[in-house]
Amino acid sequence: MAATLEKKIKVEIDWLKGTLFPKLLENTNFRTDNSIDGATDNVKLINVQLKFIGVEEAFMLTTCYRAIIKLQQGNKPEKTTTIVVKKTPNLPQEVFDGIQFRALFSNEIIAYNSILPALEKFTGHRFNVPRFYYGDLQNCSAIMVLKDFAADNFRMAKQKVNLSLEHALVALKMLGTFHGTGFALKHKNPTEFKRLTESLREPRYDVTDIPGEWAMIVEFSVERLGISTRKYLPHIEESFINRYCKMISEYVLFGRKMVAPVEPLATLCHGDYLRNNIAFKYAEVNGTEQPIDSLMFDMQTVRISSPMLDVATFLSLSTYTAVRQNHFDEIFDAYYTSLVKAFKENTKEEQLPEYLSRESLLREYWRFLPYSICIASHFLMQLVEPMDEGTEEMFTRVVTREEVREDTLRRGGEETDLEITQQIRNMYDILTKHNIDIFKDFDYV
Repeated sequence: MAATLEKKIKVEIDWLKGTLFPKLLENTNFRTDNSIDGATDNVKLINVQLKFIGVEEAFMLTTCYRAIIKLQQGNKPEKTTTIVVKKTPNLPQEVFDGIQFRALFSNEIIAYNSILPALEKFTGHRFNVPRFYYGDLQNCSAIMVLKDFAADNFRMAKQKVNLSLEHALVALKMLGTFHGTGFALKHKNPTEFKRLTESLREPRYDVTDIPGEWAMIVEFSVERLGISTRKYLPHIEESFINRYCKMISEYVLFGRKMVAPVEPLATLCHGDYLRNNIAFKYAEVNGTEQPIDSLMFDMQTVRISSPMLDVATFLSLSTYTAVRQNHFDEIFDAYYTSLVKAFKENTKEEQLPEYLSRESLLREYWRFLPYSICIASHFLMQLVEPMDEGTEEMFTRVVTREEVREDTLRRGGEETDLEITQQIRNMYDILTKHNIDIFKDFDYV
């Protein structure tokens, strides 16, 4: 195993020195960050150290590593910088296509190259996102290179799930600013908004079928949700449980319908906003370390959709009931205040459109609860109890249907079951109180 890892590291270092480094030197951001002036033919790569990023840090579909680069231009002092390289694993074409890597990397390149710079020009300030250095997309491979956000004192939260109230408030304040800015640009210059976003591709549901093992995980996670709900929430009608399970079991149809943009509540969304794709800056507050700022990354699922796609996903996958339910109004108000502030500052208008009222967005949040719980039903278990295998192994291993079912029904244990059913309880209570029919637009249930 150690010999295999050493070989992989050597291969990547050789590729970085011979192929990637010349590409980095062409990037304005990379040259600026490393004080490279004028011609680059006198820039030497002196040393590279490399470390792969594993499941202990985050769940990833790609192969990722940090590379510490030492370089020198002429007689100037040596510079050390750290980049993060994200590459698709070596996969058969049909698997590469089934995961939609082409759409994912295409969206991320568009986001960093076009959308985010345009938003920053519109607002006059930078968003907390990693600096983009290089992107490449081929028929069966893709690469993304970014500055390591640790250089700007951001890092991942220690907990993969069950983030604190303080983390939730910081993350959703930033998200509100992002959404509010998108709404402002769309309001002030709809033509420019359309131009910036019209090349985005559907990164998740533009398929007929999902890859084999993942299809089984979705199927059996729905079974697990039904079992857990009947066990822990016996007061919920069997007919509701059956209809909800049927609705989300049609994973592609259900997801495509939910994320489709519906005017006027459609704006630029991250698309996969959870702890895995957020970093935090910390400071000592009253003797304890507290998050004071946040940064979002992994823009592969950026899309035009409801802002509540991001809010509901974050709360469902990154917070537990004690934070999400007990402090919901405080969390939602922090998000909403940031959204309103960004919208008004960037439109120079005091009057808020009715569709951006707190009540309108709250009802939209309720509409997205079935979706966020669907995602949590098959992904929360992976966050609570991550798989210990590499990316290529995960996509190419051969497993039986029974093995997948057994793993899906037990991964994450009772912690996952209790959290999912608490989300079901909360959704059911809201639907009952406000007489909301979540099934009306899904004729197959």
